Amino acid sequence: MFEERLLELLVYLAGGWLGFRYGESFLSLKWDSRARAASVWLLACGAGQMGVSLLLEQLPQMLQSIYGSMASLLAGALLMVALQRLCFAGELSRQVFILLSFWAGWGILRFAVSPLAHVLFDWWNPLWQYLAEEGLARGLLSADWLLANMQEISRLTLFSVLLVCRLVQLGLFALYLRLIAESFPKPYKLKQQESLFLLTPCLAVLAIDLTLRVMAYSVDNSALMLIYDRAPESLLLLPMVSLLLLGLVVSAVFLFRGLVQFKEEEQRRLLLEKSVADVHRQVRELEDIYGEIRGLRHDLRGHIGNLTAYVQGHLPQEREELEPYLAGMERTVAGLDFADKTGHPITDIILHQARQQAKKGGLHFSADFHYPPGKDFDVYDISVMLNNALENATEACGQVPRGEIEVRSYMRGNLYFLEVVNDFAGELRRREDTDLPTTTKEDGRHHGLGLANIARCAEKYRGTVDIGTETKEGRQKFRLTVMLYQRSD
Repeated sequence: MFEERLLELLVYLAGGWLGFRYGESFLSLKWDSRARAASVWLLACGAGQMGVSLLLEQLPQMLQSIYGSMASLLAGALLMVALQRLCFAGELSRQVFILLSFWAGWGILRFAVSPLAHVLFDWWNPLWQYLAEEGLARGLLSADWLLANMQEISRLTLFSVLLVCRLVQLGLFALYLRLIAESFPKPYKLKQQESLFLLTPCLAVLAIDLTLRVMAYSVDNSALMLIYDRAPESLLLLPMVSLLLLGLVVSAVFLFRGLVQFKEEEQRRLLLEKSVADVHRQVRELEDIYGEIRGLRHDLRGHIGNLTAYVQGHLPQEREELEPYLAGMERTVAGLDFADKTGHPITDIILHQARQQAKKGGLHFSADFHYPPGKDFDVYDISVMLNNALENATEACGQVPRGEIEVRSYMRGNLYFLEVVNDFAGELRRREDTDLPTTTKEDGRHHGLGLANIARCAEKYRGTVDIGTETKEGRQKFRLTVMLYQRSD
């Protein structure tokens, strides 16, 4: 009848829209106009699947019952393959997963809602009989009116039950697709073994779905509704099996996301460890260099003093010419002294290098940093935090004209604070898993480790890292504050 045809078309259009949105969440759209692509997709889904449905109705009733739903499922899958290739671009393994997970979910959901139709019809029949008898007894209805409108009432009842079942099916299906789309790691490129891991539960659901369809329409052409009468427990078991199978697919995606996150965190951890090891090696090298520079500065000052005394005592005629030369040598040696006296030679060198880097980039650099007192802190950890903070600040300031970097540290009771404030341009975006800012570089797996290094070192001292932005004198500032806990002696 017309109502059933209309409902069928609306279901095809709704399923097509869900398929378009589902593919859109995984793949990049080829077309410039999203509205045009969606229109073509919906038109093809509606016309194609309605055409297949009308064609299948021409088959004999037995073939229609046993193989009609399978053929409809296959035709819809082939149509979706063509539309995916037409509208979207993306890796083949991802497209195959979209296809199989979509049709596996849509097919098996039929067995989740068909018992609902059976129950609704069972409830409606005695309810309608009661209403009709009461209406006739009270004179609200006439027998002639009932006879004249019985067919229309039956059609309306059938349409209402089908509408409710289809809405439930579409609602469950939309939730199923949303859970998968939100859980799937989007930028991740699937490997062959990972594709097989994701596709296996989808294929299992499809196989069970087809098996249930064959069993539902056995050789004697028994309808699905009759199976519920013969085995009433199937009214509960079939929906449970259907929903559990959908949960299997969703759980596989959840598990896959966890494995991907674990792998990425493991790679990040190894990179962090390598980065910290590199800093430790650089610190040891800097300690050696600092010792050599200090010895060289001491020796040179001694030589210059001896030369000055010799010129004054033995070469009075050349004194006027040699004294400016010796004074220049003295200034050169004095340049070997670091401007910052932090209380530890390593942090002296780190600040000296940061000053030199800022000077080359035309940046203003100011520091009021002092190495924390006591023996609770490892110089390697302080060096990692200070060096990474200054590297990030210098890089961010390089994108701002006449950028400024401010470094300071201070004690508040047993708490040691390190603050780095610098100019920056752009927007601060944070990672969901760590609340640390994301790197602006394309290779995010191998960059953006500086702040993670700082946070990791701070955790060793029961400390925290606070990151924020502010506007000061019309300039956008990035503020990094590290708090470390010092045990009281």
